[in-house]
Amino acid sequence: MNIRRSRFSALVAVAVYLLSAGASIAQSDAEKRAPEVKMIYELGGPNTSQYEVVSRPWVDSWRSAFWVPTYPSEEQAIAALQTEAARRGADALMNVICLNQGRPNTEPAIVCYGIGIRLRPSKG
Repeated sequence: MNIRRSRFSALVAVAVYLLSAGASIAQSDAEKRAPEVKMIYELGGPNTSQYEVVSRPWVDSWRSAFWVPTYPSEEQAIAALQTEAARRGADALMNVICLNQGRPNTEPAIVCYGIGIRLRPSKG
């Protein structure tokens, strides 16, 4: 019985490794090709009739329960968030927040969250 468990555990570990490796390769290729999001709205940005929500980068996927990308600086984290939002069809971000996921006395591990939106054409 222990042999079956250890084989199953090994298979699960290999599957998780392969899935995460493939996801990071696909993401890095997309980052090279995707246009950047130009605008970041803060509180009091456009009203709800002026945009539609396209995505919530880093949290739309089941993978976010296990891993989200972190960066050494807030600028790099925001740039990655903008690239991911643009890849998903957004042309702006709103409600962006950045958090340090690192432990005290270690290098920062910054992750930024936000809502990717597509602005609707203005009437008139």
